[in-house]
Amino acid sequence: MTSSMSLTFPVRTDQLTTLRQAIEQADRQTRAHGLGGCHLTRGPVEPMPWPDINGIPIGTVASQDVTVTLPLLQFEGWTVIAQVEHDPAAGSVVTALPPYEDEAADRIAHCDACGERGALTSYLLRHEDGSTMQLGTTCAGPYANLPVAVLCDLWRLIRWCTTVEPYEPGEVPPDLRLHVDQVLEYAVALTVQAGYVKRGEGWTTAEQVRVLLLGGAGREELDQLHEHLRAAEGVEATAAAVRVWCRRGDTAASDYRRKLARAVARDVAPGDIGLLASAVPMYLREAQRQLTAKDRESITATVTEVSPLASEWGERRRIRFADGAGRLYAWDSMAQPFPDEGQRLRVTGRVVRNVVREGKVETYLTRCRVAPA
Repeated sequence: MTSSMSLTFPVRTDQLTTLRQAIEQADRQTRAHGLGGCHLTRGPVEPMPWPDINGIPIGTVASQDVTVTLPLLQFEGWTVIAQVEHDPAAGSVVTALPPYEDEAADRIAHCDACGERGALTSYLLRHEDGSTMQLGTTCAGPYANLPVAVLCDLWRLIRWCTTVEPYEPGEVPPDLRLHVDQVLEYAVALTVQAGYVKRGEGWTTAEQVRVLLLGGAGREELDQLHEHLRAAEGVEATAAAVRVWCRRGDTAASDYRRKLARAVARDVAPGDIGLLASAVPMYLREAQRQLTAKDRESITATVTEVSPLASEWGERRRIRFADGAGRLYAWDSMAQPFPDEGQRLRVTGRVVRNVVREGKVETYLTRCRVAPA
């Protein structure tokens, strides 16, 4: 019969410290009582996709396959194969060596050595002939010559190895790196649909993006954010344009633009969400500011608002539009019939100015020609 066994499983690199501590503690106890030691073997470090709570990959963390070698607890043909922590109210917690999980399930609290029932913790042993025996912690030492310290520390290590999960919903590993495109797409969608919210003005856009990527907030708030994501149009194209704009800042005089250029060159840490989110309104503002140099601008947009304006010369309306990239436009018109809200139009007009309204840049047009889109 072999005197040791190995468990191989994946872990994140930031989980290695806890694993090493459990190995060191078990190694001290097993060697002190004349047993073989515990060893750790690590495989190559590789990026592991990190999903959000909906299973969408949003970034990567460093992970690796590890192998933990540990001694088997044996005497006279018996091998300890499982630890059972009994709790009548919450149910028993079974930690079993593979492949004995099923054999250790549904064990009642008792000890075959002394006949006691109701033990808090017991150990299941299996003989070479296939028979099993269950011992309480108190009897395991004198009956099987297995010190309690060895049992506790070794099975604490085994439990860690058999239950550790590289991905835990809501957890944020320190080495998590988020995909730049994912961060920008969320930031674009929220800015287009709800307006950019900076610090001091409420629940910021950066905080909203973080919640969508990493979890948090309440059910109603999350539902509202997801509704904004679904309603936004042209998000991927706008996010790609924002990234290109950020890259062009690598030689700019502005420290801010250079930071953006460095950030979008690779996946980013969660702490950089605010920096990337701030690039969206900056890009949109600059992109629309450049329109003032053009005599005419043609857009395909949806009418979002038709409101009356005071006029001495007849009926006049302010017509607001939004295109698929999140840009906003306005036209003060006396041309009838006025369009209806929700109507999709092809609009050609001259740019006269850009203003900021409710956190968004709005471009005013004049002398417009309209046609159904």
